[in-house]
Amino acid sequence: MPARQTPGAAALGSREMRTRRRTPPRPPRRRAGWYDAGAAPPPLAAPPKTLPMIDALPPFPGLSDDGLQFLRELREHNDREWFAPRKATYEDEVREPMRMLAADLSRRLPERGLPLGGAPKKSVFRIYRDVRFSRDKSPYKTHASLALGRGGDRKAPGALYVQVAPGASLVGGGFWRPERRLLRRWRERMVAEPDAFLDIADDLRAAGLRFQATGDTSKGDGAANLLKRMPRGFQEWADSPVADYLRWKGGFAAFRDDVPDAVVQTPAFADLAVETAEALRPLLEYGWALVDEAPGA
Repeated sequence: MPARQTPGAAALGSREMRTRRRTPPRPPRRRAGWYDAGAAPPPLAAPPKTLPMIDALPPFPGLSDDGLQFLRELREHNDREWFAPRKATYEDEVREPMRMLAADLSRRLPERGLPLGGAPKKSVFRIYRDVRFSRDKSPYKTHASLALGRGGDRKAPGALYVQVAPGASLVGGGFWRPERRLLRRWRERMVAEPDAFLDIADDLRAAGLRFQATGDTSKGDGAANLLKRMPRGFQEWADSPVADYLRWKGGFAAFRDDVPDAVVQTPAFADLAVETAEALRPLLEYGWALVDEAPGA
């Protein structure tokens, strides 16, 4: 009998190639809030996607007395036993008006050329806290909040943020915890054109907004979000007019603090949010232009 022949190298290679062709390549993972480097960046003034729920909800009527009172009492009774029988109050008097506000702003802001919006259900943050890594095990947030992102994506860089809390409501926006490449390009642009950024900072403060290094909405000097030294590669600009801004790491955001409860309880709160977004426009467009630059530019 003739000896049994084994497949040659060419046959093995051919079989291996056929196997490889059957398995499509895995697409690269994308960072949240970052566009695909191989695709064209979204246009600077791209309107939010069509979202049916935006038109289905009425304009923001203001938060009711019951809604604010619920949040006050939640501070004192932050436990499941108290919340459970009052969940309907939360849904009707807090969550639903916040969804109306998200829809109201998502209609009005694009009309002004601000590409901010979002589906009402997704734009309003959940009231449940993530306590997995926190020493504070309180199950609920004691405020209601929403965020509207560029093109309708809440996670996209550059957003408007609204928070409602008795005696501590605020409206603001900007770029929270920028991705590393974006933060580097931001710093490079600041040192290349310091006056342009300083003008934006001056305009924000002149509009009555708090502009500081912060990764959250807390007041203060933002020291926790400042580098102790100049960032790597920027040491030579330690005496630059933008030296302090180069040390910001938590983000570039501005807020209108301490909005009175009386305003939150009227449609004027939506007007105030629109005015604040207009004041934030130079900061948002500054950052969006950097987002749209090709990586490595």
